Amino acid sequence: MAILETRDLSYSYDGENKAIDNINIKIPKGKITAIMGGNGAGKSTFFLNLNGVLTPDSGKVYFKGNEVVYNKKGIREMRKEVGIVFQDPNDQLFSSSVRKDISFGAINLGLSEQEVKKRVDDAIKRVGIEELEYRPTHALSYGQKKRVAIAGVLVMEPEVMILDEPTAGLDPAGVSEIMTLLLEINRSMGISVVIATHDIDIIPLYCNHAFVFDKGRVIIEGTPKEIFSKADILRKHSLRIPRIAHLMEILKDKDYINVDESAATISAARASIKKVFSERRVEE
Repeated sequence: MAILETRDLSYSYDGENKAIDNINIKIPKGKITAIMGGNGAGKSTFFLNLNGVLTPDSGKVYFKGNEVVYNKKGIREMRKEVGIVFQDPNDQLFSSSVRKDISFGAINLGLSEQEVKKRVDDAIKRVGIEELEYRPTHALSYGQKKRVAIAGVLVMEPEVMILDEPTAGLDPAGVSEIMTLLLEINRSMGISVVIATHDIDIIPLYCNHAFVFDKGRVIIEGTPKEIFSKADILRKHSLRIPRIAHLMEILKDKDYINVDESAATISAARASIKKVFSERRVEE
């Protein structure tokens, strides 16, 4: 089932050149979906149209099968269900303390003081920032700010969480922590997660489905395994395959070892290489 669907969705900043051009996609419910593409591919513009920050020039967006109406009421209702975390958390955080910032969305929903407190406490615990809740937001590290921005969306209890480059600006440990957090949010809360990312190597590890954008259009879609089996198409559109998959490609094409080229994670590559050695032992 698609939780979000777009039909012929288009948007232009200048009225002439389309930043997204007749996008038709279905984002699966309850999964982690990646939107891939180089700079200028249309990923961020697409997200801003889904959340109502931008209004499409043409086409339609559907949430759980119902058409989204781009008026004040429709956008307000959509933002309750579709939360967005911007690439730079500094664009999202504005309150004097972490707790106040996280509370903002829940307060705007008109919830009782007791319910706001419950949701804020839960969000703080889920993202692991209990020791930060009374600190000023400007005193946080970049990675801490990312967690606060995620918590600020979680208090809304959305059905979809959209994140634009969630791992940008983080060190390897920070990347792993943020992606593990999103995986836990997806699994424990059932929130459908959609990410735009340049970090190709995280996609086979964490994502169930992916779309490739280029020049505002969808080029290919499928599971990560299906996407990364089309290395020539990805390279043509300024993308690469994961480093593990590239190694497997070299082993097969240059070293003539009959490994699975679609293996894009360490565990999958290990299984494929072990299979080759096992088969050779049987032949001997």
